[in-house]
Formats: sequence, structure tokens, C-alpha cells
Amino acid sequence: MEKRCSMKYITFTLLLFSTLWCSAQDTTRMWLHIGTSVNSYNGDLEGKKKYTSSFHIGLQLNRKKRLNGNINIGAGTLNGEDRDFTFDSNQTPLPSPNKFFKTNFFYINYDLHYNIIKKRNLIVYISQGIGMIRFSPKDDEGNDLADLPETRAEEETYRQESLMLPTNLGVIYLLPNQYGVSLQAGYYNTLTDYLDNISTLGDSADNDNALAIRFAFFVPLQ
Repeated sequence: MEKRCSMKYITFTLLLFSTLWCSAQDTTRMWLHIGTSVNSYNGDLEGKKKYTSSFHIGLQLNRKKRLNGNINIGAGTLNGEDRDFTFDSNQTPLPSPNKFFKTNFFYINYDLHYNIIKKRNLIVYISQGIGMIRFSPKDDEGNDLADLPETRAEEETYRQESLMLPTNLGVIYLLPNQYGVSLQAGYYNTLTDYLDNISTLGDSADNDNALAIRFAFFVPLQ
């Protein structure tokens, strides 16, 4: 009889602990996320597709059912090459535009996430953000292209900072302890045409852009 009572007490204690544990995990209000991205540049020197990487860290809020904020900080590289790149110019002497570039970049942005699906272990979302990106295109010898005016049209200069409006679609899978992993795909949507140092001499009227496919780990903080 005493053994049976002990077993009932242990069972009740375990059930109570499980209930409290689950309730605590359901109230997670913030995650730290750390991950990497595979990037693909789109612009005047796109040529053959090249893939680069970046690293990011951020804070994802989880206070609302549908709309939550997200802060991202990241850094990485983009590059492109088109050895058949041609241009039209009446300038004398003719400019010598670069046909290769490698850009190191750093960015910080804020996203607003809309949860299409939100369950205890699964979140599917779309997001729209706004932020700043700093970039530094270089040629194949490591020279800063912004400092080489002969690679652009006459008197063409640019800033190496730009606004960006990143758009993403993603999914977050959460374990019972609220640790998780995520996969996200989207575009940086920069508001500059100079990630590759080419603008006026290029054929494209659109800004340079980059596709990023991101994988991240989520760690609950609150």
C-alpha cells in the first residue's frame, strides 16, 4: 500500500513538472539566432552564377501571435564575373570597367514578421524589413574599385552605404524545450546599383540584388 502511494506521488509530481515545463516553454518571448547564408548576386556582372557565404546573428521576438519584430546583424561576401561584358560610351578616353568584383559587406536591419502558421513547434512566416548595408567592391587584384574612377563613366561616383528592404519567407521548427532551427530564403533588395561598381555603363536599369538562403539555430532567452 505504501509503495502504491509512493508511485502515485511520483507520477503526480512528474505530471505537474511536465505541465509547468510546457507552460514555461510556451511563453518564450525572445530567441537568439545564429546562422549562415548562401548568397547569390544579381547585377550587371552576373555572368556565371557564383555562390558566397555570410554570417549573421540576431534577436527574434515572440510576443504576439501574428506580428513580431526581428533584429539582424550580418557580414559576408558577394562576387561576380562577366568576361564578355560590353558597354557603349562616347567618353574620351574610354573607361575601363571592371569585369570581375568581390564585395565584402556588413548590414544591420529590422524585420517585421507575419506568422502565416504559428504552432507550439512550428512557425511559418513572411517578413519585410528595413536596414543599412555597407559594401566595398574590389577588383581581382584587391584594389578598391570605388577609388578607380576610370572604371566608371566620367564623374560617376557613389556612396558605399545604402538602404535595403529585405523580403523573406521562412520556417522555424522548435523542440519541446523551445530550442530550434530555421530555414529562410529571400532577397536583400538593396537600393544601390553599385555592389559591383557598374551602373551607368551597364545594361540593367535595376538595382543590384542578392538572394540569400539562410540556416540558423534558435536559442530561447526569455
